[in-house]
Amino acid sequence: MTLLVLALFASNIYCQDIDYARSVLDTLCSEHFDGRGFYNDGEKRSADFIKNEYETFGLQKFDDSYFQSFNLSVNSIVGKVVLKVDQKELEPGVDFQIDPSSPTFNGTEEVLYLKKEELVSIDKLKKAIRQASGKMLAINQVLIKDESKEIKGQIYEFIRFLKFSPDSPAKGVIEIIEEKLTFTASQQKAEHPHIVVLEKNFPANTKKVEIRIENEFVKDYQSQNVIGYLEGAVKDSFICIIGHYDHLGRMGDDVYFPGANDNASGIAMLLSLAKELSTEDLHYSIAFIAFGSEEIGLVGSKTYTENPIFPLSQIDFLINLDILGTGDDGIQVVNGKEYKTEFDRLVSLNADSDYLKQVKIRGSACNSDHCFFHEKGVPSFFIYTLGGIAHYHNIYDKAETLPLTEYEDLFRLLKQFIVEKR
Repeated sequence: MTLLVLALFASNIYCQDIDYARSVLDTLCSEHFDGRGFYNDGEKRSADFIKNEYETFGLQKFDDSYFQSFNLSVNSIVGKVVLKVDQKELEPGVDFQIDPSSPTFNGTEEVLYLKKEELVSIDKLKKAIRQASGKMLAINQVLIKDESKEIKGQIYEFIRFLKFSPDSPAKGVIEIIEEKLTFTASQQKAEHPHIVVLEKNFPANTKKVEIRIENEFVKDYQSQNVIGYLEGAVKDSFICIIGHYDHLGRMGDDVYFPGANDNASGIAMLLSLAKELSTEDLHYSIAFIAFGSEEIGLVGSKTYTENPIFPLSQIDFLINLDILGTGDDGIQVVNGKEYKTEFDRLVSLNADSDYLKQVKIRGSACNSDHCFFHEKGVPSFFIYTLGGIAHYHNIYDKAETLPLTEYEDLFRLLKQFIVEKR
């Protein structure tokens, strides 16, 4: 074939890859998967989807199943969520959110709004809480945004006391922030409700709030990791490609968190690599691990490192893929400073083929599923993209708005790094 034909053929292959990645994103971020959380078993259906893709690509099982099961405690917000501020009903997920540890609560309550001088003084704060009996305590974080880390830390601990302590006299706590609602997940059920609301929706003269919350606490919820592998010429030495498939699920019946960038994008890359490498003659064997329950405390990856399906000593190198939906400014490589030889090879491959704007180095950080592997001595990178949109843990992290700006070039770089590794 001529060079032009070869170039067109290669371009068509990578076009198909991004089409596949888009289909994975659209699937995992659809409402059918309920935000890939514990609500309505969305994360279980997500795991089944990944398992089916493994089977399609011919990945082998280490035992008799692609699943590694484990149990954890989970608190979910279910049912109808309502917050009315002086009879004005706010929109969940847009104007406010319910902390995922919150218990069931239904009532119209008087509000005690703390002043700045009470927030910055321990003595005044203690006096204020004695006046909060039977009321919802409102804490405006905007009032202390320029205060010291010590003051902010005190308020953080105070809010934890208000929601978790049975000794708190308040009915609950309303935390007021300036912008960017950020949801999470919880293994605990609190004693009192915790509502986070944008400042523009909560006037300082608010007298009463109506709150309706329903929770469901499951002590032994069964989650799972999804594990498969491709056998290489070296059968007992693995390159591991990992990423978490779970996200935050729902906040009640009407709000779900699609989690496109975090981390449907990483799973799209993991599955794209599995699809592509299943047709290659491989030197190393390659294991693919999609972790559950990352968002609730790295539970899936911690479980794996404590109960490995094959010895951790057989992992030659591990690449964690999490938040790969942009790339305008290149990629960040956590642990790049720890494994400089491999980092330099990644930089060299990128420079030779002009894939990405930059491959940026960073030291170690326990901020994703590579963490416990690294702590146990497994050589590992955590790679995420830089630049572009920055929606995170909110309702706006959608498949249809995720640009995948440098997905194809990152795919090429990762494939070359994996296939050429010796």
